[in-house]
Amino acid sequence: MNRRMSGVKIITISGAHSGVGKTTLAEMLLKKLKKWSALKVTVSHTGFCPKGKPCGACDDLKAKFCIVSDEKIITEAGKDTARFKASGAEKALWLRAKPEGLKEGIRKVIPRFRGAKGILIEGTSVLKYLDPDLAIFVKRKDSILKPSAKSALKKMDLIIDL
Repeated sequence: MNRRMSGVKIITISGAHSGVGKTTLAEMLLKKLKKWSALKVTVSHTGFCPKGKPCGACDDLKAKFCIVSDEKIITEAGKDTARFKASGAEKALWLRAKPEGLKEGIRKVIPRFRGAKGILIEGTSVLKYLDPDLAIFVKRKDSILKPSAKSALKKMDLIIDL
């Protein structure tokens, strides 16, 4: 999706792996980006958990994708979306998708942010289908890149080494 087609500014935060600091960076930015909204993108994996420990995000996804907007889930303590809201995101949504449903899920979720000044998107795989205004990548000196991160590196405008 071309950024001009979305009608809003888009910043993506991608990372080398889970736990590298993507959400912490998103919180810092959202505190400064007034009237911006946020989207968490989770691509489900079958047979293994990229976090190293099962978190349930991949377990019950029956359709190709699911857009979570239920405030009870979005604001649940400990969830990245709750952290987005607490940091000032006007609206926060969570796109859960199987790899084959990600493109369609992105196409369906972006219009839900109509009227937002911009969208901060946390997710690495989205870069296959989005051309953001700014693409940020978070890694550590000792990071071992997950497969989606390796291909995403080519699209980065800014790489932050924590």
